[in-house]
Amino acid sequence: MASESNERPDWFWELAVAMNAAFKGLLGSMGESGHICASVEPTPGEVDTEAGWESTVDRLSELVGPHVIDGDVVVVADKVTSAGLGRVGPRRVLADPDPKTVPAHRLPEIAAAWSKELGYQVTEQHLLLADEFGTDQATLGTDDPNLRALEIAAAVKRDHGVAVDVIISDTDTGIDTRTPIIGTLTIGASPIGATAGVNLYEAMRCAVAAEFARGHGRRIPAVVCRPAQRRAGRPNVGAERAYPGFLDASREGALTHA
Repeated sequence: MASESNERPDWFWELAVAMNAAFKGLLGSMGESGHICASVEPTPGEVDTEAGWESTVDRLSELVGPHVIDGDVVVVADKVTSAGLGRVGPRRVLADPDPKTVPAHRLPEIAAAWSKELGYQVTEQHLLLADEFGTDQATLGTDDPNLRALEIAAAVKRDHGVAVDVIISDTDTGIDTRTPIIGTLTIGASPIGATAGVNLYEAMRCAVAAEFARGHGRRIPAVVCRPAQRRAGRPNVGAERAYPGFLDASREGALTHA
């Protein structure tokens, strides 16, 4: 019987992991889970993203500082990091055409056109993360989510002496174009970058928990996830991930392993 189970196709296990992460993340947002996210604490506050990236990082550190202890996981909204990096464009990014309504094979062509117009790199993944910003603009996704997560974790350590993991997440999952943003199915929210102390499954759980805690219009740029004791002392908290760019399931080994 065990042999038959192990022979199930990869898509079966990817779906099982994504569903479990979504449900456990929802429970975590209610304070009714365990493991990497036993409970959550939203940290509301304004972030002046127009002041630039360094100011954005400093402000995020200031907001979460009073709430974190060693081993916590801080989940930051992609829209905040994108805007802080100046990765903002006109609202027509979302409608000329809407990236979520075109076939996946057209995304590279559209991304190249926006890269040329905006003067910074826009990839297919960035297009899928594009979101409304202000009255007439759109954000276009964090440039290097793993790097930016590391920079935020380093700021929290510098300012507060606390070692935390940081995840950058977004509500988009790529399901509209059947193009998983991180190379595996995600449900409800996608972790797009993270420091090294969380595996991909844990990042998925925290991203969903943070999304339920954050809501849509509550002005909560970051959410602190408090792990159960058995995961609070895990190795590599706040450390650099082994590769740059977006989280990538093909570079992670098994989804549930470090």
